[in-house]
Amino acid sequence: MGYIPKMILPPTPSAADLLRTYKLPALRRFAQNFLLDPRATSKFVACAGNIENKFVIEVGPGPGGITRQLFEHGAARVAAIEKDVRLFPALQTLSNAVDSRLRLYLGDILDFNIESVIPDDITAQHGSWESNESSPIHLVGNLPFNIAIPLLIHWLKQVSTRSGPFSFGYRIPITICMQEAVAGRIVSDALMDQRGRLSIIFQNWFDCRVKHVFSGRAFVPAANVNVAVIQLIPLKRPLVEVNYDLLDKVTRAAFHIRNKKIGITLASLFHEETCDEDTRELLHRAHLKSDTMCLTLTVEEFGHLAQIYGDIISRPRPIHEQLDRKINKEELTFELGETYIRPEKIKTKKKSKKDWDE
Repeated sequence: MGYIPKMILPPTPSAADLLRTYKLPALRRFAQNFLLDPRATSKFVACAGNIENKFVIEVGPGPGGITRQLFEHGAARVAAIEKDVRLFPALQTLSNAVDSRLRLYLGDILDFNIESVIPDDITAQHGSWESNESSPIHLVGNLPFNIAIPLLIHWLKQVSTRSGPFSFGYRIPITICMQEAVAGRIVSDALMDQRGRLSIIFQNWFDCRVKHVFSGRAFVPAANVNVAVIQLIPLKRPLVEVNYDLLDKVTRAAFHIRNKKIGITLASLFHEETCDEDTRELLHRAHLKSDTMCLTLTVEEFGHLAQIYGDIISRPRPIHEQLDRKINKEELTFELGETYIRPEKIKTKKKSKKDWDE
């Protein structure tokens, strides 16, 4: 598709008017909070950066307030994925005004195959991941708060393996709305109170920035919290080359109990019989002291911990550590002729008050 300049849409009802016309109240079961004010929707789209002549995938368009601004900011084509079928008449009105450059898809984004909506002329080009050229695809959305993190983690896993919509070689920018407090955890640096698991896993694969913060009153119905617009742009290379599942497991353990020393929190990663020995090895190889606080560690240090942890658990373990814990009385004979019998637990009857009196 050739260059398409910014357009001024013909007179059409505003998103707020369409909600009134079709009698479409926000539904609690969809956790809907619509952004309708044209100044606010324009600000949101500006946070996405230059989308002129780009293909934009919008998640949760609602009545089309942000969708309209995407075209006014120069988007060439938009694919809008909406779960609430009630909103399609309102969105169709906008689609008719832009000569079908807006394609509507009904579906739940958590189960939706996003790469299927990307046009063939874009996927056929197959970009270079490490190129400095901007991506021809953008992901935007005013998401329900309850799905923002599950969806971002799903996309994070795809970025880590360069699969899904990220399999075509483009570092697709993601611009979405979420609760300000949650966005703060994602962008938080070391030594900050909001530092946690989300900070580490997202910053390893993304450049994370809060672009704007809206008051909850900007939404309809009004949100009870401030809402941040956060942008995530995949890095050319992760800060540490590490498996997502390993990094996730290590950070979950490390931040499971906040303000605890890392020697205590990481011990939960290992088998009970060898946790002391394995934890000491993990910290020794990572050049960390056992009394180090999790909040002080960098993303690179957590990535290094995850790499070492993966190496430790991949080693062959002594045979007695591989026994199923459910086995109790059965005698097991091993290849070397050794035998192992799990000692039977001694059952003691709890004394009643009467017994103690005697």
